[in-house]
Amino acid sequence: MQTPATSSRALFASAGLIAAIVAAATAVACDSDDATGPVVPQYTAALTGANERPNPVTTSAAGSATIVKNTGSYAYTIAYSGLSGAPTGAHIHGPADASGVALVIVPFSVTGAAAGTGTLTGTFTSTNTASISNDSLDVLMRTGNAYVNLHTTANGGGEIRGQLTKQ
Repeated sequence: MQTPATSSRALFASAGLIAAIVAAATAVACDSDDATGPVVPQYTAALTGANERPNPVTTSAAGSATIVKNTGSYAYTIAYSGLSGAPTGAHIHGPADASGVALVIVPFSVTGAAAGTGTLTGTFTSTNTASISNDSLDVLMRTGNAYVNLHTTANGGGEIRGQLTKQ
């Protein structure tokens, strides 16, 4: 038969075990690359001509890219200013570090994009980006091995570029 002291110890031990399980599950969810926990994964890049590879571009253009993952899909916002014309292409490339060049892995729509200054927005999933899975894309962005760049007629290889990093 349990005494009140024994019952209290068992209850306290059970509560401690439950707290440890909840803490461990929260830590795993917070480090996830999916919006299942309290943190929504976000990746950003500062785009400049100096970041273009293999040849940096001399341009006054600049921009920023933000990619937000939410339960298996991604929303993107790419703001740019000072481009030599309307973007003719905008993509995520990888795998490549800041000094490398890689193939397109996620194309963005540039239909109707403004010349000079504008914003591209949209969403994508791995189902419309057959070249890479969400898990692989997450790893590339999290490790700094994916970049965003914008191409123009004057700079067909890319006018501005920036490496994605997890925020």
